[in-house]
This record gives sequence, C-alpha cells and structure tokens, in this order.
Amino acid sequence: MISERYRYNERIHSGVDFSNAQEVAVYDSYMQKLRNMEPEIEKVKSIVRLGSSDVVLDVGAGTGALAIGLAKHCKKVFAIDVSKAMIDYAEQKASEQENIPIVFSHAGFLTFLLPPETLDVVVSQFALHHLPDFWKSIALKRIFAAMKPGGRFFLQDCVLPSTVDDYDKYFAEVVSRIETTGGEKAARDTEKTFRNEFVTLDWIMTELLEKAGFRIISREYSVPFINTYLCLK
Repeated sequence: MISERYRYNERIHSGVDFSNAQEVAVYDSYMQKLRNMEPEIEKVKSIVRLGSSDVVLDVGAGTGALAIGLAKHCKKVFAIDVSKAMIDYAEQKASEQENIPIVFSHAGFLTFLLPPETLDVVVSQFALHHLPDFWKSIALKRIFAAMKPGGRFFLQDCVLPSTVDDYDKYFAEVVSRIETTGGEKAARDTEKTFRNEFVTLDWIMTELLEKAGFRIISREYSVPFINTYLCLK
C-alpha cells in the first residue's frame, strides 16, 4: 500500500457531500424511488455467477442495498464506503434483518485491508470515478491482489465514449435525457458528475483494467456514459 504521506485522500467528496447523515437519508429515499434494486441485484448475481460459498467485497456500498441483497445468497460480504455516514446507515439497515453475513468498514479502494487472494467476487457500482486515473490504477491493482485466481470482478461506472466529437453537445444531450427519465435532481447530479468528478474515457478504462491484470470477459454500454464490465482474475 502507498503510504498515507503520498496517498490520495479518497474521503474527499468531489460530488455530493455524503458525510452528512441527513443527506444520506435523502439519497437513500431518492434511490429507492429512482431505481428498482431487486432486478439490479438479480442481474449482478447472474453476471458474477454468485454461489453460496462465495466471499464478496462491495466497494462503494453506499446505503447497502446491493450488499444486503447479495449477502442473502453467499457466504459473506465485506461492505465498504468512504462515507462513514453511508456505512452507518447501511449497517443500521442490515441490522433490521436477521442473520445477514455482512462486515461493514469505513474504507475505500485505497484503504481497505484484506489478505491476498481472499475474495471470490468484487462488485463496485458508481464509485471508481471518484478517483483520478492514476489512483484508479492503484485501486484496481489492490482489488486484483485481494481476489482469488478465477475471481470475478463486476464494475459499473461512469465512462465516456472516446468517439464523441463534441462533448459539450454530448453532455447536454445526456443531462436532458436524464432529466426526462429521472427528474431535475438526477439531471443536476449528472452535471456535477461531469464537472467535478473524474469520469474517464472508455479506452483508458480498458487499459487500466488490463494493466491491473484483469481479463475483460464482457462490457455493456447500454445507456449514456455508463459502462458495465465483467472481468476475471
């Protein structure tokens, strides 16, 4: 691990500040209205071929919907997030259900502590773009090291197509589409993502994954600036 003296502070909130518990509660309520998590959980389970003996890491677990859903179908889930308020909220949510094998930690891509070759599956949704590209590469190498040979890595994140000629027009079209489907708040949050966060290009993400050691099995680019990757160690 790179020493704290040089390491990027991944707890900096480049977009919405989720260190505030009230903001986290608002976010969770909003996500429940915006997203239908049951089909999302089933999709992830299917893609990673989740088994009852699998040990899973959810990086950027947020308020815990995916981690809790997956934990019902595997041996154990380690759920981590750089927002202490998020992890506290998720832990409280999980405590309302019985016998869910989840370990919650206030950590992120650069600071989680797990022994090498511990994990069968790693999942991460909409978290990696909070890191600059150099630190994305460090994060992916750390994930690779923590996975068992043959482990599966499901990554869904904000990634820009490199074939666009006019990004100003592209951003405007994406924001307009999101406002139509998700409302005003979703549109403004998307503007913040483009403006303040570290969204990378598709070819760079491919290079980062492959340089970390992963073999990309599939990728899906079904909606604007959202890429989904399944990778193997």
